[in-house]
Amino acid sequence: MAGRYLYGDSEPFPGGYDFLAALRVFVQASSKALLLAHEADELERSLGERAQDHLHAIEALQTFFSGASDLILERATRSSAPQVVGPYAGQLADTIEAMGAQARAVRAKELDGASVEVTSRIREKRTEIRKVVGEYLLGDPLPVVSWALSLSLAGTSPNGQAVLEHPGDLSTSVSIDLGRAASSTEGTWARPRRIGDIAPGLTLQVGFKKAFLRSSVQPDVVTLDELVIGSIEVGPDSMELHLRRRLDAPRDAFVVTVDPTESGRPLVKITRMDERGGGNSDAPFESQGEEAGRILELNSVLRRECANLIQFRKRLLSAQLDGHEVFERGLVQVLLTRIADRMAPVAAEVSRHSPNPSELSLKLEREGGRREEVYLRKADLVQMVSGLTPEAQQLYAGLAFLPRNSVPPAATTMEIAVEVGPLVVPPAPPSSRPSAAPPPPKRKW
Repeated sequence: MAGRYLYGDSEPFPGGYDFLAALRVFVQASSKALLLAHEADELERSLGERAQDHLHAIEALQTFFSGASDLILERATRSSAPQVVGPYAGQLADTIEAMGAQARAVRAKELDGASVEVTSRIREKRTEIRKVVGEYLLGDPLPVVSWALSLSLAGTSPNGQAVLEHPGDLSTSVSIDLGRAASSTEGTWARPRRIGDIAPGLTLQVGFKKAFLRSSVQPDVVTLDELVIGSIEVGPDSMELHLRRRLDAPRDAFVVTVDPTESGRPLVKITRMDERGGGNSDAPFESQGEEAGRILELNSVLRRECANLIQFRKRLLSAQLDGHEVFERGLVQVLLTRIADRMAPVAAEVSRHSPNPSELSLKLEREGGRREEVYLRKADLVQMVSGLTPEAQQLYAGLAFLPRNSVPPAATTMEIAVEVGPLVVPPAPPSSRPSAAPPPPKRKW
């Protein structure tokens, strides 16, 4: 049964969605990520302290054994019979030096062992942060401003990838679960697609060819109905379509492209490819008039069909903020802050319209004059963030659920792993991910 959301006092809620569920999911995910980041930072701090202790211990051992050796050699020199005592003093000095080297080696081994263990735990924390934030972003919590999608349908393992642009200069790259899409009404991409199934009777000129037994040339016209789509890349205003004779054919037969131009008129081209692999593909032929219009219609149909696949997100491959990798550059805190800032004005209005000051509430108005209350206890949200440091809780200051005066003023910096403050991008550390993400689409949208 259809319905619309209202504020808790029955005033119209302009959001039109269950904001309270979105708020709960965000607080759950972000508080877990911040707690993991704090734990990772504590491990790094303890490792640094241990390294300092190691340096102090090495200095103390060096001073002690060097002092003992020097003292023995000095006493031997001052002996009344240095020629008798000297050899024994040398042996003692050598023994002391060996003992000192052994003691330093033991300390170094202990530090190395601790470093390996702690570094492994830190890596696990960072991996878990990526998992938590990745699962949150896969849940479609943010509006999609624009998208681009690529599908590779040839071979035994069809796969898809999408690049999504969100508000706040955030872009995410996700893999598409074509297997799950196959069981839905949008499952048409789980099997080979013929052009004739999408745009029947599509006949295009692909260039010119010599006339039979004459030196003149004539249009080279091809009907594309029986060709299958080997791969496709669809952007906001572009397309690249690879067509094959058969899905298991080793090479493309034709490539159709649509690209924007400064004039605003799309540039439509079709290229006959070298199917034998000799490197003699034809030059791209620019389609004009009615034929270009038919390709643009095909582009529109394909984009509508591909749009249905965006919902089947399988795995977060990457996230970029202002063009920088979120996880590689330690920008998780900045990302979470921008999301919280985006939610803050809505949370403030929901709180203002909520009759119970200890709750955030909305109403769902259904057909037939029925209204259902949807509420979220502020105490439940407070409990979710209770394990965070006061500085980390500052992230939620604008979300209208923390008690007043419970959050300290915003600090200029926060000593947690996921950096806070201006977007200053440090050098990227070596990647510790177990496997690389699939390659992004060739086109850049």
